[in-house]
Amino acid sequence: MEDILEEIVGDITDEFDDDQVDYKRLDDGSFLFEGRTSLMDFYKIIDLDGDEFEAMKGDAETLGGFIVEQSGRILKNKEHIIQGNFKFTVVSSDKRRIKWVKVQQN
Repeated sequence: MEDILEEIVGDITDEFDDDQVDYKRLDDGSFLFEGRTSLMDFYKIIDLDGDEFEAMKGDAETLGGFIVEQSGRILKNKEHIIQGNFKFTVVSSDKRRIKWVKVQQN
């Protein structure tokens, strides 16, 4: 039942969900994050205080949401935006959301 509801309204977090953040540090020093990674977790992982992003983020709570807000649309695979010292490249997306993002520090 939860799977059907999530298809309609999006992800639902409950007490049975794993709170582990799914990301990878790549050999070149960049990171690969799930689009649904919370901005707070993103700040912790890359050791950033986040003030610059918090001032720009609007209503976004996730990395994917932040990218959509900044670009004004859901970016396609291999498209990117640059915010501050970071380049955010969409690795995987569909019509509804950004699934994976590569983050490189300039």
